[in-house]
Amino acid sequence: MAGERPQSRRAGIFRDPLFHFAAIGLAFFVGFVLINDAQTTSEEITVSIAQQEQLVAAYSRVWRRPPTAEELKGLLDNWVREEIANREAIAMGLASNDLVVRRRLRQKYESFMDQIAVSVEPDEKKLQAWYAAHADDYRQDARYTLRHRFFSADRRVDANADAKSALLALDKDKPEVDRALGDALAIPQRLVNDRETELSNRFGQMFAESLEALPRGRWSGPVPSAYGVHLVFIENMTSQTQPKLDEIRGAVLRDWRAQQIITARDTLYTGLLQRYDIEIQSLTTDS
Repeated sequence: MAGERPQSRRAGIFRDPLFHFAAIGLAFFVGFVLINDAQTTSEEITVSIAQQEQLVAAYSRVWRRPPTAEELKGLLDNWVREEIANREAIAMGLASNDLVVRRRLRQKYESFMDQIAVSVEPDEKKLQAWYAAHADDYRQDARYTLRHRFFSADRRVDANADAKSALLALDKDKPEVDRALGDALAIPQRLVNDRETELSNRFGQMFAESLEALPRGRWSGPVPSAYGVHLVFIENMTSQTQPKLDEIRGAVLRDWRAQQIITARDTLYTGLLQRYDIEIQSLTTDS
């Protein structure tokens, strides 16, 4: 009986789930090292001056002082461990199904390629041609300073007729009229230097498009809007303009570079796709 105790104890160890976990982990690690031995033994890790400066800068931002020599050694040791873990995890495929890692790697990859795309400066002829092709994007809206009185289509039987009657009673050449004329609307009765698109957002497109044909310096209308109709007095109007390239060169150059990034990405991925055989497996659906 006494001679059976060691064997019984060993059998108990083998049945221990912790032992199974450790054994499987050890076997996996040893197998991975043997398979990848040629790669792992030849890899080099260089902690560049730039990387060290980044570590020091990050530490200094948090602690508001540079690290001591001992703290810097700890930072470097931690970075090396992180680099080793990162390389080994990628080699083992641990990042392949991690959406966060995949997206971050894509961002870094595309950011690197984007820097190459925007490093090329367009010559004057090319920038002029691009601006001409996108001139509508830079056209500056007409601007209006105006007064209005509102007549509600919801609160009146015939808002259009009421507005016409009110117009006949006005001294059309005087901008100042009774503030109580018309109906209340949560838009100021006087608007200063508003762009046409702003007026379109406030009153609707029909109202904004009607303004150009109205006389300046006198009350006119009725002008339809999304709410009803209005009497309008245009104090001042600045016509729509097309700026010269030199006036908005910075914005045009910024937009040109943004377009180059989009084009470069599309070209890059179109080329890279030729190196891959893409298989998209069909989803199985329950009938």
